[in-house]
Amino acid sequence: MQLVSKSRAACLSAVETYNRASALYREETFAILMINAWELLLKARIIKENGGKASAIHEFRARKKKDGSPSKLKEVKRTRSMTPMTIGIDRSWKLVSGYASDRIDQACIANIEALLEIRDSATHFVATDALLRKKLTEISMAAVRNYVTAAQAWFGLSFSDLNIASIPISFDLDQKVVDAVAKKSSDAVTKFLVHMEKVEAGLPPASSDFAFTVRIDFDLIKKKDDAAVKASVVGGAEADLTLMVEGDKVPPGFTWTYDELIKKLKERYADFKQNAEFHERMKPVKADKKLCYERFLDPERRKGGRKAFFNPNALKAFDAHYERKSATLFEPEPGPS
Repeated sequence: MQLVSKSRAACLSAVETYNRASALYREETFAILMINAWELLLKARIIKENGGKASAIHEFRARKKKDGSPSKLKEVKRTRSMTPMTIGIDRSWKLVSGYASDRIDQACIANIEALLEIRDSATHFVATDALLRKKLTEISMAAVRNYVTAAQAWFGLSFSDLNIASIPISFDLDQKVVDAVAKKSSDAVTKFLVHMEKVEAGLPPASSDFAFTVRIDFDLIKKKDDAAVKASVVGGAEADLTLMVEGDKVPPGFTWTYDELIKKLKERYADFKQNAEFHERMKPVKADKKLCYERFLDPERRKGGRKAFFNPNALKAFDAHYERKSATLFEPEPGPS
């Protein structure tokens, strides 16, 4: 669906803008692009729920009679260029929040409203206040997380090229440091921060994967080996959004993804077919911890599906089942496990 593709592009542009160290008007531009991404995604979900009918997101109004009085009949409201006008983002989230499954909750809606507030308040303050930038970062990080959660659940979108983890690295997020360097905030900033605190305090306890804000803490640890850097994303309020990158590391030797293994099998065997028999032969390979390592997509909470990584020695498990091609066409045999 074109709306989904455009929505994803807007999200990527928002993240790229936030990650660019030299970008001016960064927080406000991010808010504008993420609002656009959310609006397109919500409208795409509405169309999907209504059997693919684009008219599901059209804005209607009462048709006028010849004497100018309103009729009971409805007509599509049109823009200046006479194209159908669509419903606003507020109407969109109200519809989606009422669906029977995979709906957004009040925390997610409050986060989108916070983005609207950032956009509308952009003319009243410049985002140089330390406390303001911290709050904007917490809201922005939650916005991306919420968006990815919804996009994956509704349309199965992939975000492997979206480096969300790099967003908070550009900011001083330690609360003690922020408190120490923050000067007296302007009236506009103070009102904004107070409003955000009231909104967050009024939200019900977290019961879904969505969040109004998230707190990001980094603990960089130097090690002599190539062990992963430890990082955590901690949920705001009652939310549990912890992500530990350190426990997410794939052990040495498991260098191939499933797709890469399939590619190697096609190169190695003349009669290889990815059919039902092959999938049966894959079961003992996946069960062998020396040949396959499965990592949760969300390793801390052990949920969100798994991704498998294979040791090159997995090829040997198929030698008895398929005919090898000429040895000259292949790379050296896998080494010992």
